[in-house]
Amino acid sequence: MKIKLTSLALALTLLGTSACYRATFYRDPSVTRAAEHEQWTDFFIFGLVGSEDFDVHQFCPSGDVAVVQTGGNFGTGIVSVLTIGIYTPRKVYVTCAQATAARVPRSLELDLDARGRPRAASARLGARDLRLNISAAEPGAWRVTERGQ
Repeated sequence: MKIKLTSLALALTLLGTSACYRATFYRDPSVTRAAEHEQWTDFFIFGLVGSEDFDVHQFCPSGDVAVVQTGGNFGTGIVSVLTIGIYTPRKVYVTCAQATAARVPRSLELDLDARGRPRAASARLGARDLRLNISAAEPGAWRVTERGQ
């Protein structure tokens, strides 16, 4: 009888550690969601040991992320039970934000002289590299236009 109770307690403990869970982080709930990607992450001793970093650019090249979720599922729970909690994988789910015109990656680079006045400018708009002209608009202000316009 004592062995059956011990076995039952052990089975219930193992079953309890295999539960599914998720923690969700919303970057901007109003964005339109695009592709979802998932990746296993490695943790040990019931998830208490280990940390994992990853670059969202491997999933979302523009870096625009709608949602990041981390947690476990049935598969990670089974692996945890089979290894008696020594290896406890988790899953990370990354959902990219759908690209819109307002979310196109942009950058502006200015080359300044010794006095802090702009000499040259270049910009990146999505995949396009732009060479820009700089002209004085008024004292202390400059106008930047695309070359050829």
